[in-house]
Amino acid sequence: MNSHIEKAMALRNEVPMVNNCAQTLLRVYADELGLNEETAANLACNFGGGMKCGGTCGVITGALMILGAKGITDAGKVNSVRKEIALSHEGLTDCAELLKANAAKGGEKKAHCDSMIKQAIEIIDKLQ
Repeated sequence: MNSHIEKAMALRNEVPMVNNCAQTLLRVYADELGLNEETAANLACNFGGGMKCGGTCGVITGALMILGAKGITDAGKVNSVRKEIALSHEGLTDCAELLKANAAKGGEKKAHCDSMIKQAIEIIDKLQ
């Protein structure tokens, strides 16, 4: 398994779980970005839950922060994150809508978000 995914799932499986999707992603890449994990978590704390209001998913915003910190600013690469995630989730990119669609299918929230985190890591690692 990808070491980034392994670390992300370890963070998500902590009890109690204290990392939202964006925080998980930023903490996974913290060392590579020259950040300590606490700073990474603090930077991303307000992006979970779709910026705490059901807006754009924290997986997307977290991934975009990582790409920016890595100097990846090409519009095509940046937009591919949102497009790839939307394509695999019925065109949805807002947290509230993603969770509602998942629940309608009988899905569990944590498993859904964990899957999206894994997907974002695969996209980020591919773009590097």
